[in-house]
Amino acid sequence: MIKLIREGSTKYPWLLKIIMLVIAVTFTIGMGWFGYETSQQPNVVAVVGSYQVELGEFREAFNRIEAFYRNQPEQEAPDRKELKQTVMTSLVEQKLWLVAADDLNLEVHPDELRDTIMKRQEFQKDGAFDAEVYHRLLGLNRISPAKFEEGLTTDLRRQKVQFLVQDVATLNPVDEELVKELAVGQTAGLEDQQEIEKINDRIRLQLLIQKKQQALEAFQQALRASSAVEIRQEFL
Repeated sequence: MIKLIREGSTKYPWLLKIIMLVIAVTFTIGMGWFGYETSQQPNVVAVVGSYQVELGEFREAFNRIEAFYRNQPEQEAPDRKELKQTVMTSLVEQKLWLVAADDLNLEVHPDELRDTIMKRQEFQKDGAFDAEVYHRLLGLNRISPAKFEEGLTTDLRRQKVQFLVQDVATLNPVDEELVKELAVGQTAGLEDQQEIEKINDRIRLQLLIQKKQQALEAFQQALRASSAVEIRQEFL
């Protein structure tokens, strides 16, 4: 599937936009009045498809970003209302990726979750996972293993969607010509072919990263445009 999409997007540049729009449109099915009814609950500040942004979740995220600016006096903090809007936008976007993960049936296998935890350096001792370190560190942060693993699973599901979208982005012949043009100025006077190739590869990578980011932004915009999102403005 990914190979087919990649080949198609190379031959037909408009194909990526159509694919993302078609996928995003399907997210509206079955939402109905669910968001409106749920948003009336006092502990819910926003509803995104079948997901809710809880008041506690919103306050926790807002407190984190507020603390960040307090600890960075050299950076001017936005006004409180703007800061709340930034937090709300971020939380809504996180839920939108979960809506996409649901639609694409992307789940996290227990073995995948376990491997991810075991590879995290903060849970390792002498280069290997240490269960005692794992539980002690979570305890110090007042997080239960179940809660931590639930949050990590959510993060991994979002990442899967993002990787899938980014994988569609490739360099087409027009992009390759642009790489050559950009490399001309940086390779002028060089005779070392290996160095010239390194410069070409670096430019090619930079352009590919840019296209992947553009793919993410386009997909997210399509998600937002087609998904049922209810926000309680009194919290902003």
